Amino acid sequence: MSLESGRAMMQGIMILVFAAVALWVSKPVGLALVALIGVMKLQEVITDWCPSDLFLRPIGLKRRAAAKS
Repeated sequence: MSLESGRAMMQGIMILVFAAVALWVSKPVGLALVALIGVMKLQEVITDWCPSDLFLRPIGLKRRAAAKS
């Protein structure tokens, strides 16, 4: 699995968890957390860095280009 795939998997899991929070716990809090994921995704596109990289890289995930080399 590449770093990019790991990022996408983490984002998908977090969106599902936060949607569940919106449904069963608190709608405003859950929707705010989903919006936070959207902001973080925009930041990732602009800077090519995601906070999840802090723990995805130490477990051995590498970028697609680096993984093929």
